[in-house]
Amino acid sequence: MNWTNFFKPELDAMTPYQPGLREEQILEIAETKTIHKLSSNESPFPPFPAALGAMQESLRGLNEYCDGSCHELKQGLAGEHQIPFEQIMVGNGTNELLMLLAKACLSPESHVVYCWPSFIVYRMAAQITGAKYDEVSLTNDGRFDLKALLAAITPETKMVFLCSPNNPTGGIITHEELELFMNEVPRHVMVVLDLAYNEYVSAPQHMMPLSFYDGKKPVVILHTFSKIYGLAGARVGYGFAPEPVIEAIDKVREPFNVNSVAQAGALASLGQVEELERRRAINAEQRARLCKAFDSLGLRYYESHANFVWVFVPESQQTFEQLLKKGVIVRPFAFGGGLRVGVGNEENTLATITAFEQLFSRQEC
Repeated sequence: MNWTNFFKPELDAMTPYQPGLREEQILEIAETKTIHKLSSNESPFPPFPAALGAMQESLRGLNEYCDGSCHELKQGLAGEHQIPFEQIMVGNGTNELLMLLAKACLSPESHVVYCWPSFIVYRMAAQITGAKYDEVSLTNDGRFDLKALLAAITPETKMVFLCSPNNPTGGIITHEELELFMNEVPRHVMVVLDLAYNEYVSAPQHMMPLSFYDGKKPVVILHTFSKIYGLAGARVGYGFAPEPVIEAIDKVREPFNVNSVAQAGALASLGQVEELERRRAINAEQRARLCKAFDSLGLRYYESHANFVWVFVPESQQTFEQLLKKGVIVRPFAFGGGLRVGVGNEENTLATITAFEQLFSRQEC
């Protein structure tokens, strides 16, 4: 059976998204029964108590379809961010929103630009629509190079993706850099700001994207409940966009794309300012401990403002496999000569530091 003719030719260049290894997979090869999963940028904290309660209560209504418009959640987000209700979209994670933007806006005649390495879904969104794309190198310190992105824009460019903090390097775009970029980017280009890790940032120089959003220009801002809110398994992303963009998204998204349990948990997570600050502070503390340990081992790393650190190691795949045996799951990539190490709780941090200390010494580096 020749299946080739059944599938879109755009799929030929694509490879399926590869999730991180599961804990049960590691137990088969690890030399310990204690596993520290730090490969998927997940929060070490569970959902907020209010969110758990709301999700539990929502189970009573699973015999009915969820609210396909996410009306209550959009109302909550509108109040939280002071954005008009009509300019808010909700999706099954920001992954879906990125794909929906691509389906609604891109075609084989379109051109997309973004920096690399960054979130793999930018590439996938371009590929699945047949759009041409250019991947611009990051700056030397692992941040989006906005000047280089501007230089890569052509008359055919329809969309540019910006990620801050960037995944997998953790570098941020400063407000000054974004201001210069927004002043020069052509009006025919949609600027998509992916802020999945925004809540972890405390640096005062970080960009303030709402300063450049007026609901009229082609600017889209994306957020998620997957990270600091601890709802990765529920899959809830949201974004702000001009009304014509929202209308186009509604034409291509699946009905009932965000389930009722997820909607309830996300809505109940809003307004938890003190808990967000507590989690941000703990993440910063554990991230600093990791970086201090890397310094003592002579390992170079990118300055990160997220819940992970990209650390350079001599043999990344070999180091990844050695860490697995010690029960520490990180994320290797086919580029860059390093590993993305998630920031967890104190126990995770101590285990990670111990494993790295066992593998490296000052002399070896």
